[in-house]
This record gives sequence, C-alpha cells and structure tokens, in this order.
Amino acid sequence: MIWQKRARTKQKSRKSERGFTLIETTIALLVMMIVMLGSASLFAFATFNNSNAADRAQTLAVAQQTMETLRRLRFSTAGTDSVLNTPTYTQTVCRGVPGAEGQCGQSGVVGRQYNVVVNITDTTPTVKTIVVSVTPITAGPAWANNASWATVTLTTQRAKSDQP
Repeated sequence: MIWQKRARTKQKSRKSERGFTLIETTIALLVMMIVMLGSASLFAFATFNNSNAADRAQTLAVAQQTMETLRRLRFSTAGTDSVLNTPTYTQTVCRGVPGAEGQCGQSGVVGRQYNVVVNITDTTPTVKTIVVSVTPITAGPAWANNASWATVTLTTQRAKSDQP
C-alpha cells in the first residue's frame, strides 16, 4: 500500500508539472512581436525628430552669428557702418563643415546652404530695428519643406551710442 501511495503522488506531481503548450508559446511570441514593433517605430520617430532638431539648431546658430556680426558694427553719433545703412540684403552661407564656407555644392564638401535675409529699418533717428531671417536651402526634407517651420527669424533693436 505504501508503494501505491507513492505512485499516486508521483502521478499527481507529473500532471502539475506539465509545460507550455504550442498555442501558449505562439501567443506569447505574438505579444512580444507587437511590443517590439511598437518600440521600433518609436525609435524611428525619435531618430527622425533628432535629425530635424539638429537642422533647426544649425539654422538658429547661423541666425545668431549673423545678428552678432550686425550688433558689432559701429552705430554712433560719430558715424555708422555702411552695412547698417543698407535697408535689405540677402546672402547665401554654407555651414556644417569647418573650412567649407563658400564651398557648398562642390564635390566632396558636405555642408548645408542657408539663405540669410537681413532687413534694417530706421525706427527713429537713433534706433534701428534689425530682423535676420534664415532659411535652410539644403536641410533635411521634412523640416525644410514645411514653410511654417523652415525660417528662423531673430529681431533686435539697436540704439545709437554717444561713443565713437
């Protein structure tokens, strides 16, 4: 009788130790695949937006550099730099690779071209309003093709100083 009890105990434990069925394994793999596809699409979305952010940051840097160049020019009672007397001018600049300024479009040079438009308005005889607008010409397709996002505009006012 003791051996019969042991045999029944072994049978019960074998029934409780059954493994996963093929259907359970397939469903688990399907759920994991759906989660992984969702993660992959989020990764692609993040990569795309980081690339666009880099384009916007570079465009903003070009605008800031242009604005700082204009703020450095002389605007005083003793005289005004001729650039500040030009109401509007446009230039194309190349940024992105050290030493590539003026070489964009040439073979072997990787850089972005930007269209810089500067508007200088005499608000009063002693104050000028300077507006710098920068639009990427060769930026990534998604950001540059959207006209509402493509242009970075900086505005400042400059007062005439008494120092020469």
